[in-house]
Amino acid sequence: MLDWEELLISICYKVCDLYEKDLVWYAQRISNNDRALDNGFLDVEAITLYVFGVIKKRRQTKEIHQYAKDHLGSWFPRLPSYQKFNERLNLLTPALNRMAALMMDEVRHPGCLLDFSPEHLETVVDSMPIILAKGGRADTAKVALKIADKGHCSSKNLWYHGVKLHDLAVCRPGRVPLPAFLALSRASENDNTVFKEQIAPNFRNVRVFADKIYDDRPAAEELLAMYNIEVLPCQRRRKGQKNLQSDQKLLSTMVSQVRQPIESFFNWVNEKVDIQSASKVRSTKGLLKHVFGRLVSAIFILLNSL
Repeated sequence: MLDWEELLISICYKVCDLYEKDLVWYAQRISNNDRALDNGFLDVEAITLYVFGVIKKRRQTKEIHQYAKDHLGSWFPRLPSYQKFNERLNLLTPALNRMAALMMDEVRHPGCLLDFSPEHLETVVDSMPIILAKGGRADTAKVALKIADKGHCSSKNLWYHGVKLHDLAVCRPGRVPLPAFLALSRASENDNTVFKEQIAPNFRNVRVFADKIYDDRPAAEELLAMYNIEVLPCQRRRKGQKNLQSDQKLLSTMVSQVRQPIESFFNWVNEKVDIQSASKVRSTKGLLKHVFGRLVSAIFILLNSL
């Protein structure tokens, strides 16, 4: 386990490496007003401090800024005010998004991508809610309406206002599955639609174990024909069917056992970086910073545990 100094340095090295190679193009700012936020405080410093703060359980940007102000003055001598620090991070959301994607390339199993693989690789797919408001407040919430709306989480029996994080992950027997593709959608979007349109086209030759919401036979036949993707969902009753047949129950039990570890992965991510709770977010940029900043932090932890 890294001590805090080693952790801060390792995050800084990772951010600097990716920033010089790629992220700089996603952090460009043209407006003079945006340049005025720099004040000698570098983009690399802002990202490093935010990721470090999230990993160290300082969940809110204000907490991270206060912690740096109190304890990391020699590391960040040009730390701006909280307002400017927060504005800088909001401007860097495209860079955080790109950084998450680049780090995913280091995690992803090479056999499940577009390159030819002779055998089906076993994977699981599911989603988790990222909640801006819940219960009665979900009906009146107005935050981040460009990307968030009201939806229902069946596993929690919860109506909420927010977004969903979708994950297709590679199975590892006895261990938490490795994420292979992450996607973000509105809370109201159907999981199966997101899978068909955003996730499946990026893969070939995989077997996907899924919840019953993915039980769509015409779509499954199309995915098998186009991408050689075999979808094995938990079974749901057909129109006019009162009970599942014995073979359907056996299949559902088997699929449930295989896909259970993806719930453990989501629980792990939430435990490490608290991604699910976004009730303090007040804008679209703030929500994107929350999601991608925490994904970067979680993937960094994962990479250092492999």
